[in-house]
Amino acid sequence: MSQEPVIIIQDNRDGAPKKKRARTEDMDSPNSILRPESSNLLDDMLYPLTTQCFLKNHFRKDAVCINRKYNRQAGNEEIVSYICNEFLFDLDVKQIFAETSSHNVFLWLKSGTNTALNSVEISDPTSAFALHQSGSHPAYCRAPPALEQLLVGSLLRGTGLGSGQYHPPHADVVTIGGGTTLGRGEVELFISTSSSSSTSKENGSSKKHLTGWHTDFQENFTIQLSGVKRWTLRRGRVRHPLRGTTPHYAREASVIENQLKVARLSCMSGTGCDSDTENNNPYGFEYGENNAYGPEMTVTLYPGDCLYFPSGMWHKVETVEPGISMNVSLMGTTYAKLMSEALHHLLIGSDEGWREIVTSRPGEEDATKHLESLMSRLPEVISDFVKNRGGARCILPPALQYPPIGNEENDGSEKSVGEDEEEKGEDEEVQSDDESSADDDTPSSSGIIIPMDHFSGPPGWSCNKPPNTKLAKNPLATLIAMHEITQHLEEEEEAAAATSSSSKKYILNVNFAGNDMYESHIRIIFETQKFGPMMDLFIACEARGDFDGNEIDLALHHPPPCLFYYGYLLWVNI
Repeated sequence: MSQEPVIIIQDNRDGAPKKKRARTEDMDSPNSILRPESSNLLDDMLYPLTTQCFLKNHFRKDAVCINRKYNRQAGNEEIVSYICNEFLFDLDVKQIFAETSSHNVFLWLKSGTNTALNSVEISDPTSAFALHQSGSHPAYCRAPPALEQLLVGSLLRGTGLGSGQYHPPHADVVTIGGGTTLGRGEVELFISTSSSSSTSKENGSSKKHLTGWHTDFQENFTIQLSGVKRWTLRRGRVRHPLRGTTPHYAREASVIENQLKVARLSCMSGTGCDSDTENNNPYGFEYGENNAYGPEMTVTLYPGDCLYFPSGMWHKVETVEPGISMNVSLMGTTYAKLMSEALHHLLIGSDEGWREIVTSRPGEEDATKHLESLMSRLPEVISDFVKNRGGARCILPPALQYPPIGNEENDGSEKSVGEDEEEKGEDEEVQSDDESSADDDTPSSSGIIIPMDHFSGPPGWSCNKPPNTKLAKNPLATLIAMHEITQHLEEEEEAAAATSSSSKKYILNVNFAGNDMYESHIRIIFETQKFGPMMDLFIACEARGDFDGNEIDLALHHPPPCLFYYGYLLWVNI
């Protein structure tokens, strides 16, 4: 890894970009206008750097700046014109405030000579615009939902963060994981004003806007839409930070404490921080207090330029010419959180003692004794899970490692596959039950419907039986027959409609007991006309607790692939 924090790539294509240009397989002919709905958005943003090279050599390691030299020389902003015109109302700030995904618009204010920024939330977009204009206060807010959904979904898939999974928080879509979806993100617009640039003068002095040194915990892609900004970056010591470090904001003691304790936790073992510690001093809150290393480096972004910078990298930003920049922040579930949720699920299902409420009465009942007894059996439980029951493959079934099937629209959601798509060779039909259910408001029947009878999974995936293996049920998964729920519905017509179909439905939930809401990492509804007896057998085996993979394997020959893909079944070594 280079000590210099930024890799600068020049896009030296001659002339201004054309409005329309056909995409080919040749990387020398990228889309010259950035289109959020493009399946090759990351390629287009990084050109001439290939996505493969970026992911292998720079992602989560270096900042990468793509300078559009031709764009500066031509003096136009056409490469970002589609985004500005089609999604951002020709950069009409008043309209952007009105259509933001945020509940509030945020304005930056400084108090007196203090260099720290105060972020003020304004709920009314009209008032926010008036203050932004009259007071010349820089502002930021989330992008409109349609743009945010496209950008976050596409870049999560392109980078593989969160396995490309995404549940848009502001969209009426159904996904297999809902709130537990592994990938998350947001798009923020940073809007400067004419008096917040370094070229602005008031009473003979510069009145520039400077966002001071800080770090973020997200992976970030910035696109300059208009105006000019100067970025200075330096490597941070904490790798994969859980929180940012934000001395540039006016802050409370609790914020400083929170950020310091989490950063120092990462540094305690010496494995979560880069070296170059100074005199063994702890990680500090202000920039330069044993929390950064290597040289500083400055880059300037003009319209159309793109900058990627990894989580934990220190940076400050100065407005050179007023305008708007757009930042896509990507985040997701850590391996630690994923594992701890699965372990919680495993423990409460393995021993009733783990489900007990912690109880201690000094002199009568010692909570540590009970915990020690439980912990004495913990290595055996974990060893059995890892060696005999599938371990990591139970926690991350194929459905959580592949982007959502049937999603070719870059919206981050599972959806129906239409007839024309089936003719092109799509193997799976995925639809929201809201489109086919007799009652759209039935909570039990809403979700992703998987037709079991003709499912084969994504290209390149296989569930063929490897040598020396047997069939096993995922201990983190459970099946519920739909009629077990609908038979208890109070409305007779509703129950009748749910059971009158010739096909049967079964709800699969995977890894759901690790959070307070018991929300599943995978929740889908299987629909079948021919596998009902097999599914009922599985439910009966669950009830008896005697799932014999060899016996079931011999009786069924080979269960349908969807049970492997969504994590109910797997092959384990004999």
